[in-house]
Amino acid sequence: MTEFELLSVPIGLVLGLGMTNILSGIITAVRNRKQVRLHWIPFMWAFNFMMQLMTFFFVIWDLNVRFELIGENWTWKYYGPQMFHSVLIFLGAGMILPTKRESNIDTLIGDFEEHGRLALIPLMLAHLAAWPLNMYLHGASMFAAANYMNVVCIGVIFLGFKSTKRVWQSISSISFGVIFICCILTIWSRPGHVDEPPQRNTIEEASSKSGVEIKAEGK
Repeated sequence: MTEFELLSVPIGLVLGLGMTNILSGIITAVRNRKQVRLHWIPFMWAFNFMMQLMTFFFVIWDLNVRFELIGENWTWKYYGPQMFHSVLIFLGAGMILPTKRESNIDTLIGDFEEHGRLALIPLMLAHLAAWPLNMYLHGASMFAAANYMNVVCIGVIFLGFKSTKRVWQSISSISFGVIFICCILTIWSRPGHVDEPPQRNTIEEASSKSGVEIKAEGK
């Protein structure tokens, strides 16, 4: 087992538990559909969280690829922020849908307005933290496309959290989903998504410092 495979296990457990909470919430809502009237907005946000959880695996994969290129080792100054980031997403995923029926709630949208929308706070914090983390961990520039999209996502999430009007909540949930899918298909689709990959001279300098020899590729 490689160093990355070992260190990715705790993060994978956190993300997996987040996915489990969402799926449990969906099952609970469907089973209690006669007592609690369903609504599509909480389910839309649950879908958004599922995409966020799955995309995070690409984030840590991207970071590991970068570390291998520049000869960097995993330490707590890199691993800690990634774990914190995954915990934020887990907290939101655990709150977006109820995992048990509450007697004073008779509609799923009512539960969202009272409890579920609080899940959008850690989601906002996760996208807010992504900007400095992209620069610190992934070597991205301040004006990388991924950073711009995180700002857009924060605005859309804030709209869904703050608004009490159903129409704006609908626009927020759908807009976030559309934006995130577009980003998955373009910006966040493969390792190296955050910014341009390290240049070869940077790789050689980092490798020479760490004692790693890079063989020149044949032309």
